[in-house]
Amino acid sequence: MSLSPNHNISTLERYFQRGQVWKGGQTPELSGTPILDSGYAELNRELPAKGWRAGQVCEIYTQAPGSGEFSLLLPALAKLSQQERWIMLVAPPAIPYAPALKMAGINTERLLMVHPANHKEALWCIEEGLRSGQCSAVLGWLTETNSTSVRRIQLACEEQQNHCWLWPERSAETKATAAPVRMSVRRHSAREAAIRFIKRRGSWPGSEFILPLWPDSSN
Repeated sequence: MSLSPNHNISTLERYFQRGQVWKGGQTPELSGTPILDSGYAELNRELPAKGWRAGQVCEIYTQAPGSGEFSLLLPALAKLSQQERWIMLVAPPAIPYAPALKMAGINTERLLMVHPANHKEALWCIEEGLRSGQCSAVLGWLTETNSTSVRRIQLACEEQQNHCWLWPERSAETKATAAPVRMSVRRHSAREAAIRFIKRRGSWPGSEFILPLWPDSSN
């Protein structure tokens, strides 16, 4: 079946309207969308919304745990923990050190850790945590990744305008997903991380940059 030129144009226009295709020079629409200060001036400059934009899933890829990937979220989590909603951690590889979290300004009473039995349960917990409206943020560590599950998580995040950070399996870094923001983090020095955006909706991926971690580089 052949498609007429008008059909192709209308289909492409629908993708533009949904924000699934970005045109060069196009500025992302931020009106009415909450923006969360990352706590790092350097990171804010690189993020398309100049901070963590609500309703957008961010995928973080690391060479190994402890690369600074959790430290770069501490300032944002400190702000979110002041809300009455939960910050849900799904399948974390280790139990976060509570005294260090408190030193970073995080109200640990607002943290909820979930240890699902398998990958399927982990995906369900992440999606339902976002859809519930009871979580300001959901953080999930995934042992498997597929485009359908990430798309469902992104839709749930958009519906409730909350925050979601995912740590997919390393091998998924080269695969396309529906996450608007995707980044690679590696250890640069004891107190610095090297960050490279793989994808950032509303801008080009960009070059690697060095981020001094706050309050320190421990995870």
